[in-house]
Amino acid sequence: MNRWRITWIVLAIAALAMGVHLSGSRPVPPSIPTRTADLEPAPIVTRSPDATAVGPPPVPQRAEQLALEIERSLVALDPQQRETAFTYLLPELIRVDSGRAIQMVARQEPGEARDALRDELTRQWIRQDREAAVAWLQSLENDAERRDSATVAVRTLAAGSPAEAIAVADQFGIGRDDGSLEHIVQIWATADPEAATRWIESQPPDDPRTRQLRARIDQVRAEKGVPQ
Repeated sequence: MNRWRITWIVLAIAALAMGVHLSGSRPVPPSIPTRTADLEPAPIVTRSPDATAVGPPPVPQRAEQLALEIERSLVALDPQQRETAFTYLLPELIRVDSGRAIQMVARQEPGEARDALRDELTRQWIRQDREAAVAWLQSLENDAERRDSATVAVRTLAAGSPAEAIAVADQFGIGRDDGSLEHIVQIWATADPEAATRWIESQPPDDPRTRQLRARIDQVRAEKGVPQ
């Protein structure tokens, strides 16, 4: 055999053997360990509410804020500011602390601002709580203020509850001498003669005041052609 041919054969066998060795000794990348803890989602941490979180102020603080804003509106030159305070702030103050509303009126000096606040408190309160409002009106020491505010209460009630309006008027002894109760009854009998008649029939028949109002109801029924 030719010597060069034998040499090439030997080299080929050696190269083949070297390739097998290298393929067998190639390092295998290590496997990535899998832990259950790595796959589980992170726990949700629940925090208790912060004690300093913003919330509604306590009732005394809120009442103080309301009273302050209302009193500011009394001295302001902007009628819209006062109207807003009377419409939105005063009803809330009556609900949360009616006593503070009373104190607010007492603090005012005699004059237009005091009269406006007292009358508006009367209007708002007589609709929310008639008994409490009447008790406050009866506690007013000034006779003129008491009578004026009672008149405001009667007019406020007359539109929706004539019977209550007449009852309040009689508690303060007003409305009989100036014909205002007869006027309330007349409007009531015109709008609902049957309701007005049922009410007058429930009143003491021997009371002169009853006879006076009954006569006005009968007059309205006759004018409307409603049978007696």
